[in-house]
Amino acid sequence: MENFRHVEYTENDREIVRKGITEIARVLMGTDTERKLSMLLCLDWFMDPYYGQDISTFHDELVDLLQTVIISPNDDNVIEDAISLLMDYEWPPFSIIEQNKDLIPNKFQDDIAYLLNMDSDIE
Repeated sequence: MENFRHVEYTENDREIVRKGITEIARVLMGTDTERKLSMLLCLDWFMDPYYGQDISTFHDELVDLLQTVIISPNDDNVIEDAISLLMDYEWPPFSIIEQNKDLIPNKFQDDIAYLLNMDSDIE
């Protein structure tokens, strides 16, 4: 049976994102796993084009930050959620991941291989 995860984010999380990459990084590079998970869920709302949120002022830095989260020591759920954000909303190349694949736990290597090669499926 799969473990059920309940993650929520608040208006406070949205305000942190609106303040920019420095505040987002403070949460994602911190030590509180629950805060990281709620921030990643909040980022899903900001990154999904359906919701029309403008993160263009820090988009590239956010992609780099998510890659850094993936290669850093983190709870598996945090790594999984960061990988999902990149898979769902971004496109290779992901140079930080490419250069540091060996730092990512083995259980994620199939996802990482897919992530790094998503553009090779296009004809």
